[in-house]
Amino acid sequence: MSSAPIAVIGIGHEGPRGLSSAALEHIARAQVLAGGKRHLAFFPDWQGERLVISADVQSVVERLKAVYQQHKTVVLASGDPLFYGIGRLLLEAFPKDDLLFLPHVSSVQLAFASIKESWHDACVVSLHGRPVQALLPALQRCAAKIAVLTDAHNHPAAIAQFLRAHGLADYALWVCEELGGPGERITCWTPESIQRQTFSPLNVTILLRHILSPLPLGEGRGEGLQSSPESLRTLTPTLSQREREQGTGQSTSDLSPEPLPLLGIPEEAIAHRQGMITKRELRLLALCYLALHPGDVLWDIGAGSGSVSVEAARLSASLQVFAIERSAPALVHIEHNVQQFALANVQPVLGEAPEAFALLPDPDAVFIGGSGGRLADLIPAVVQRLRPGGRIVMHCITLENFASGWELLRQQPLQVDTTAVQLSYAKPLGPWHRLESESPIFILRAAKL
Repeated sequence: MSSAPIAVIGIGHEGPRGLSSAALEHIARAQVLAGGKRHLAFFPDWQGERLVISADVQSVVERLKAVYQQHKTVVLASGDPLFYGIGRLLLEAFPKDDLLFLPHVSSVQLAFASIKESWHDACVVSLHGRPVQALLPALQRCAAKIAVLTDAHNHPAAIAQFLRAHGLADYALWVCEELGGPGERITCWTPESIQRQTFSPLNVTILLRHILSPLPLGEGRGEGLQSSPESLRTLTPTLSQREREQGTGQSTSDLSPEPLPLLGIPEEAIAHRQGMITKRELRLLALCYLALHPGDVLWDIGAGSGSVSVEAARLSASLQVFAIERSAPALVHIEHNVQQFALANVQPVLGEAPEAFALLPDPDAVFIGGSGGRLADLIPAVVQRLRPGGRIVMHCITLENFASGWELLRQQPLQVDTTAVQLSYAKPLGPWHRLESESPIFILRAAKL
């Protein structure tokens, strides 16, 4: 019986010659070897059970579970298995003590080294099986360096088309193909010049804004640069100006004219019915009281425009947010905002609470923005599903709703508290200004004992 952990070994395009002696020893002793077809082809003479990792990854995981305790097992993966790789899936399926990771240099590391740029301040976006809109958050922050992991649909030319459609032609695209292999090629393009080009599917595309220290012409491998640094500097602003004149710049439903803050999205940047939105200051208080952690499940009940869901989801991609709304017109706003902010971790749910809870995972936190007059049904159902230590935050405008919510929460096994908030804003009064107060908001908050 084997007591050795599964060795998860990162491998590059150069194959076995890029592996350490320790990694090669694990492979030599393995009785079960799993990996993609390209990885397994590096070891044609290896004897033992081969498991090909393809689209049906789960079946391979189940087979690994069945054999790894009896047979020495190795899993081959591209680059660093814990960087957008199979490592995350294996950590979910096996105890940590049963896994040993021997990473290779990641494709993003190789790409930045190839174009001679530091990457400690880079943003990394994976478009594997995701919409190209997943680029929006980085673009909204005006990120200067963005490394994009592409796929067959979101190839470099498609990314360039997306940039041009949003008036962002001031990015240069460095396409780094087959890094570390004999067919390695590093080329640089403008969003316009790349349109009819094709590339190896094994590529990392780096977007550089304002052409940060471009690789000198002639130092690229393969076919070299497609545009000189000088032409990029002069061509890029011209393209942006021309595209804006043709009407291809951003609209109010796409990128904001100014980059969005990390926290506290302005109301005008979120699609909503007039006045029907949780104000920014109250959103931030709600998030403080919800005390979210990476990996948490959040229910946003009576989500309205989905402003709380959007604000929460931007904090961590690992959050699972369910925006529950009974109004179909309101749900249209939620879906628009989810798409606009490219939030793959928000799921709009059309339905009446508490019936809509049936198919949702148990929450760690619940925000109640609207109850449809059914608090007496809603609160017990929420508490029943809430995980131990979970938090509830509820906004109340009327005294009656506050009084009812207070009593209903106190009847449950919860620790209950409340805060009253009244916002005031400066308004002109002739040549002077005065503070105009809005109606107070009562914030109920509770934690499950």
